[in-house]
Amino acid sequence: MTRPPDRAKGHYALSPRHEGWVVATASALALTGILWLVGHYFLAQVDEYGASRHPLEGWALKFHGAAAMLFLVVLGTVLPVHARRAWHARLNHRTGLTVLGLALILVLTGYALYYAGSETLRPWLSLGHWAVGLAGVPLLVLHAMLGRRAAARLAAQSRARHGERHHHPRRR
Repeated sequence: MTRPPDRAKGHYALSPRHEGWVVATASALALTGILWLVGHYFLAQVDEYGASRHPLEGWALKFHGAAAMLFLVVLGTVLPVHARRAWHARLNHRTGLTVLGLALILVLTGYALYYAGSETLRPWLSLGHWAVGLAGVPLLVLHAMLGRRAAARLAAQSRARHGERHHHPRRR
């Protein structure tokens, strides 16, 4: 039984559907996180008791939590094949490890924000969480771009090797 070309051994790119899930969940995370930032920092309404929350803030946070859970599932599906194969092939390590490191920081700070009882620590956790989250967006894009470039380079090398192996000199 033969495999389709995009599933051949040594292939590191995500399938279009898998990539779609990564992009969709990462986009949902980024969008809901940005909406929370807008609601929290720019739309908060001051009342006689001090600053109060804008309704956008609460809804954005609820959807952000749901998107985070879904993203963790999608990330878990990336690790066994995509990340493992690329790791063994020594491809795109720096940005891949950085993306995973940022994801870990986001998981830890998100967990701490949800469960931390310290009101002194909470603003710092929040700042760190959204700063790392915003930095993660261009990093994930960079990782994908560098991965595509590496895949194209590998494909060209493979074509060159394949052509050399099957090259037959002209017979005279």
